[in-house]
Formats: sequence, C-alpha cells, structure tokens
Amino acid sequence: MENIDPLTNVDLIVYGGIVITMDKERNIYDPGFIAINEGKIVSVGMGSPTNPSTRRVDATGMVVLPGLVNSHDHLDQAIYRSCSDERPESRKRLLAMAKGLTYDRAKISSSLSLLELAHFGVTTTQENHWTHYHSDSTDGVCDAITESGMRGMVSRGISDVELYTPKEFVENIDEVLKDLDRLEKKYDSEFITITGEPTTVLRCKPDTIMAIKEWANRRDKIWHIHLAQTSDELADALKTLNMGSVDWADQLGVLGPDTLAVHCSGLLEHEVDILGSRRVKIAHCPVTQMRGGNRVPPIWSLEEKGALVAIGTDGSGTNNGQNPWEAMKMAIYMQRIQTQDRYLGSAEKALEMVTIKAAAVLGIDHNVGSVENGKYGDLALFSTNQLHLLPGAMFVNNLVYSSGCNFASTVIVGGEIILDNGLSTRVDEAEIRSKIVESQRELLRNAELEDALRISHNWPINGI
Repeated sequence: MENIDPLTNVDLIVYGGIVITMDKERNIYDPGFIAINEGKIVSVGMGSPTNPSTRRVDATGMVVLPGLVNSHDHLDQAIYRSCSDERPESRKRLLAMAKGLTYDRAKISSSLSLLELAHFGVTTTQENHWTHYHSDSTDGVCDAITESGMRGMVSRGISDVELYTPKEFVENIDEVLKDLDRLEKKYDSEFITITGEPTTVLRCKPDTIMAIKEWANRRDKIWHIHLAQTSDELADALKTLNMGSVDWADQLGVLGPDTLAVHCSGLLEHEVDILGSRRVKIAHCPVTQMRGGNRVPPIWSLEEKGALVAIGTDGSGTNNGQNPWEAMKMAIYMQRIQTQDRYLGSAEKALEMVTIKAAAVLGIDHNVGSVENGKYGDLALFSTNQLHLLPGAMFVNNLVYSSGCNFASTVIVGGEIILDNGLSTRVDEAEIRSKIVESQRELLRNAELEDALRISHNWPINGI
C-alpha cells in the first residue's frame, strides 16, 4: 500500500502504533498509519504522514487492530448475569427473568453489554434476541446499539413448538415476519442489520424455519439458528426426531453458506461432514460450552471439511461476561485438551476468529474485519504497556494468551472515536452503571428470584 499524499484532505489519521491489519497477507506495519475519510479507510502503510488532518490520533506505544467482531451474543442478558449460575433449574430461572424484559430493561441491559464489549475493543457484534414477552424489547436492543455508536447484526428469534417452548413464549410466524419487516424498515442501516432466527430445530416448526430462511434469502442476508447447541439437545433430537439436529436440518434442505449455526456442540460424527459440505458458518462460544459442561465442538475438523468458524462471547446469562479475549484463549486450549495435542491451533488463528473470519461468518467481511482500503474505519487501540502484555516479545501471543483484561484505550467506528482514553464518548457510563443495578433488583423481585440478590449462594452472610 502506498503512503497517503500529505496534501490529501482526510478526516482522521491514526499514526505511530503497531498496525496489525488482518488483511489477506496479514501485514503488520511498525510503526504504521491509517487514514480515514468519510468513515472509510483510504490509506494504510508505514510511517507517519505529516498531513494536517482534522484530527490525529497518536498511537505511539499502542497496537492498532481492526475493531473486533463478536459472532454471537445476547446483549439483553447483562441483567441476568450470574442469576442462574450453578442451579439445576437455570433455564426456568432464565425464562422467569425473560418475562420481565421490557423495552427499558432490554435497552439498559444491552447498553451495559455494548459498553463492556467496546472496552474490550469490539466494534461489531451479532445479537440474538429470542424473547418477546414484551413486543418492543427488540427495539430496546436496537436503540442501545444506535446510541453506542457500534455496529450490530440483530437476529429476531422465534419459537413456535410448545413441546420445547413455554406457551407464553410461543409466537405465530406470520406475525413474526411482519415484525421483521417493521424492524428492518426502522433500523436497517450501515450500523444495524436486521435478520431472523428460528431458535432451534426442536423449538420451531419446519415451515417456520423455511420461512425465516426465505425471508433472509430474499434480502441476501445471513440467517441464524442455534444448532446442536448442547448434549441435551442431541439427546432430545434423537428421541423426538430420530436423528441429530444437523441431520434433520439438512434433510429439510436449509443448510448452506447463508446459515449461521450457533454452538454445534452436540454433533454426531457424520454431522461434521454435513456442516462442512454445506459450507455452513459457525459461531463457537467456548466459555458457554465450558460453563454448561457441554461437549467440545471439533472446530478444526469442521474447518477442514469446509465450514467457517468464528468465536463469540455469547450472552452474560450463559457466559457471565463479554470478554472476547478470554473466549479466544479458551477456544484454543479446549481443542488441545480434547485432542491432547499441545500444538493444535495458534494465537494468530484465534485472532482471525474475532476479526476477519468473524466478519465473514456474519457476511460482512467486505466492510469490516481487517484494516484495508475501502473498509469502514473501525479500529481498536491497546496500550502495549499493560502489565500482562509485557515484555513485548511474540506480542500477538501475549494479546491472546495473557489476556483476560485487554482494555482498549481508544475505539473508533466509522472514523468516530467512541472510546477515548478508556471512556465512552457516546453514553454516560455512570448512568448505565447506576440504572442497571436498580433494574436488576427490580427484575429479580418481580420474578420472585430475590435469592439471586445474595452475595453468595452457599456461604453465610453477616451484616446489616
């Protein structure tokens, strides 16, 4: 790439840092610069242009990455955090809380999740919204994304099989399709993409799954489904369908490169070949799988067969956090434990799965996922002087394996700085912190889950 003409007028130049591009050649510029104009990258290269742009960001002492892409989440679940942990009735508790997810609670909960993601360097996230007890809760999520300045792919979910879905959460497909049209008209933009999701093959009728796929296909969009997500789902599928979930979906004829399948943990051996041959896109959420004691999805075998795999955090209701760095590390190490191969995978592969591969899984790699000309100016800057990143040898490995608390100093979306010196420029962080605490207390009281307000489930608590 050529250095930018110093006379060219651009809106923003980021210079002086280690630029890890994640482009096709995986170029790294040290030091490098990125020029952004009208929201898009117009030049990337070595050095530090003298261009007197409207704004310059000195990234000296920082690593500059493309904004991270989170391939699966439930933003509204921050308000559920830890409330169903280590309880045999965890799903029952989750559903009780979901009944209280009003517009306001969905918005404040999503705002907290988005803020947490931004601090970890995420600029784009998938959002799966499956609970519609309050019909405008999806709007709360979308409005939170808009206010955050980030990008989101929002999957409006549906369940319509009462055998596996509580009656109050069962919906009519015709009404859901109308709601998808409404949401698309209201929110679709360069920042938000609306699509659909039949929640699982067990919770949705075949015609419903086909209808959602067709709705997305007419718009050239990816459609989503939780597929073979747990060992329990595999057992239920074998009992109810006499085959695995992937087998059943394949016989229905819905699997393909337009399918984003979430989890893919409860697989029969031959279903790996099916997912690969259909070139299905997969969102792997390792922390959720570990938390739930589920099987380890064979992500490298899936990729060898032709599937495309990215990493997601999942929601705080089943992960507890929104840390993609933790998920990267766990994704690699889980595979090594499963295969007893200490060399399987790499830090570079993990980073690909939250940047360019994650963008490809969401079908938006032409716009985000790498630092390249023509793509959106979405960047995340991290200080290289953080204690856990020192000393600096093999820095990519440090980022992935020494992580846990990689907090971004600056986050840029479309050329706009949305996190500056570790603080949001778009939302009032103090207000979000205050509101979410009160909202959670109110939600738990209404759901008759006051026991979750305890500091600990098991230890004696003394005090006033």
